[in-house]
Amino acid sequence: MMSLTSITGSSAARDDAALNGAIATSAIMTVRNRRGKSILVRVLQALSLVAFLAIWEWFAAAGILNPLFFSRPSAIGSFFIANFSGLMADAGVTLRATLLGFAIGSIAGVAAAFAITAVPMLDRVLQPWISVLMSIPRVALAPLFLLWFGITEMSKVALAVSIVFFMVLVSTAAGTKSVPPDLISLGQAFHASPWQRFRTILLPACVPAIFAGLRLGVVTSILGVVSSEMVASSSGLGQKVVLYGQNFNSAGVFAVLALLAVITTTMNGVVAWTEHTLLRWQRV
Repeated sequence: MMSLTSITGSSAARDDAALNGAIATSAIMTVRNRRGKSILVRVLQALSLVAFLAIWEWFAAAGILNPLFFSRPSAIGSFFIANFSGLMADAGVTLRATLLGFAIGSIAGVAAAFAITAVPMLDRVLQPWISVLMSIPRVALAPLFLLWFGITEMSKVALAVSIVFFMVLVSTAAGTKSVPPDLISLGQAFHASPWQRFRTILLPACVPAIFAGLRLGVVTSILGVVSSEMVASSSGLGQKVVLYGQNFNSAGVFAVLALLAVITTTMNGVVAWTEHTLLRWQRV
């Protein structure tokens, strides 16, 4: 005859197995629901875009919108196809300056934020100057950079760097100041070196703040480059916007704007994917 202990043990084992199975099933259903909702969102986004373009086309064909000022999707598509090679060449010029300015500004902003916040007195001294420099409209600096660097790629890169640097600097600095002091004290209690505390405590805790600045920097970097190209440039999408606008070519202007939207969305998606990958440990 089986003892009461063995019966109780078998029952507990079955209960544990059932519980683990229920948890696994719940996790699978949660993942499926998330995927289903994600697909539904994508479908609705695509349908809303199609509906918007259809309404725009109909309004233009009915004369409600003046094609001279608003063009029409079919004309924009035709213009894009007819000028594809030229638009891609200008997009390459703009994208190269944007990536270079974004990379330099981001790296410099993160490094400066950690260096400044590491010395509280330095942070207090530089804070007013940082606020003053951030308040200067960056578009107003475009003629100055053109004067310094000429009508070259460097003037566009410099404007993008000046925008991205301060955004990443402020965001990263805010992240360093939000790290719980208990974590720093814990690292000191375990006799961790300054580099170990930075690598294992400070940097991981600041990743969300850093990427918040980077996501803003992606958008503003391309705005800075395009603004510089619109002021004075021999090539680039900003220069094409001015050229098409001066010739009342609304289809060309909208084609460039659509291309800029695609580039910005793609860059923002890459940054978001990188952030999602680096912060995967938070969801474990």
